[in-house]
Amino acid sequence: MKAGIYARISQDTFDTTLGVQRQIEDCTREAKRRGWEVVETYVDNDVSATRSKVRPAYVRMMSDIEQGHINAMIVWDIDRLTRTPRELEDIIDLADRMNLSMANIGGEIDLSTPQGKLTARIKGSVARHESEQMSRRLKRAFTQRALSGKPHSYAPYGFTRTEREGEVWDEVNEEQAEVIREAANRYVAGESIRAICTDLMRRGIPAPKTNNWSATSLRQILLRPVNIGLRKHNGEIIGKCNADPLMSESLFNQVNARMFDPERIKHAQGPKNKYLLSTIARCGKCGGKMAGQAKHEFNSKKIPSQYYCKECYKIRRKREPIDEIVTGAIVARLGDPKLVSALSKDVTGELPKLRERMDGLKARLDIAADNFAEGTITGEQMKRINTKIVPDLDELKRKIGHLEGTNPILSLSGANAAERWANAPLEIQRKVISELMSVVIMPAGAGGKFNPELIKIEWKV
Repeated sequence: MKAGIYARISQDTFDTTLGVQRQIEDCTREAKRRGWEVVETYVDNDVSATRSKVRPAYVRMMSDIEQGHINAMIVWDIDRLTRTPRELEDIIDLADRMNLSMANIGGEIDLSTPQGKLTARIKGSVARHESEQMSRRLKRAFTQRALSGKPHSYAPYGFTRTEREGEVWDEVNEEQAEVIREAANRYVAGESIRAICTDLMRRGIPAPKTNNWSATSLRQILLRPVNIGLRKHNGEIIGKCNADPLMSESLFNQVNARMFDPERIKHAQGPKNKYLLSTIARCGKCGGKMAGQAKHEFNSKKIPSQYYCKECYKIRRKREPIDEIVTGAIVARLGDPKLVSALSKDVTGELPKLRERMDGLKARLDIAADNFAEGTITGEQMKRINTKIVPDLDELKRKIGHLEGTNPILSLSGANAAERWANAPLEIQRKVISELMSVVIMPAGAGGKFNPELIKIEWKV
């Protein structure tokens, strides 16, 4: 008999492979006792038999059986081979077709007889039951741990795992936290996640576990409730966690408000503008939006980069002089001290009321968490409380985030406005122009020099 040994262990935390090595040793002795020749050993170390995750060695062994490379199989026990009755039936069918012999340590499972198949099915059902019981206990343990605020897995980026008063605790890693706060402030000011990632990599700032930042990973980091000391479990915030906050709730709310703004999401996949005034400047003849066009050649004639009306096509002007006029005007306005005071007024009067309501909901959650810790309410009751309060709290946070949103104009204004403007990304420059001014490009006669007076600027603020 040409036999294959299959060894598997679900968890090998320290990657020692000792568990599978013991299985292989026992199976090798069993093969020698039976006089079987071991021609192949298949090992799936640190791989579960109950999840949908592919087991490469198992797949290879099934293929070798199909091809007749082996006609006998040795496993330490049936639950090392499979923990799902459905998969076991596939193995039994394969054994019938290929006349496969099978042995386990401590006994023979003869899949060619009804009794052997019954034994295998009973062992498989018992293994499945044990797996389900283990899963239920683990889920309960994870829920209990989450409700108690204890961290799970490794310390997230921005934190260092330590111990405080006998409890596992995540303290702020200031170097990494500063990267997160910078990214959050730049994002709420209007910069894109992708642009921030590009800049972080340009500056040589390493990402978690790698040197390359991705939009997905940075977005996930910015949206983590642990950033403000809250615990999320099964998609819901269930209370405080054993972690120091690394950013203010105000900044966190602003990030969420912009990230989930329906208007931003709706236009997120639209084409990116390459020029300062594309779709911002208006046509002085028909009122249509002006578009930018790159320099090109037409009939062997070099055409400079231009703005042209997308609707009437009757106005077409050289782009660079217009950009210079608008840039000069906007920099001068940003340097005006009166601008900051004009933008800092709370015209709605809603913020104090919204903050008061949010504080009330947070207090109710804190009381519920204390009651759970003291055992006066159950985990199910705690879950019901969260289900009712958390959606209202999230909505309040979004509203507050919109009202408190960091205005990119404020970040560019001041004595060094020209330098800040020059270093600002194009998307921030365009946003500031849209909020501060309207630009109209008036018609001009054919030929002649560029006339700055035909670029009409009206201030909104």
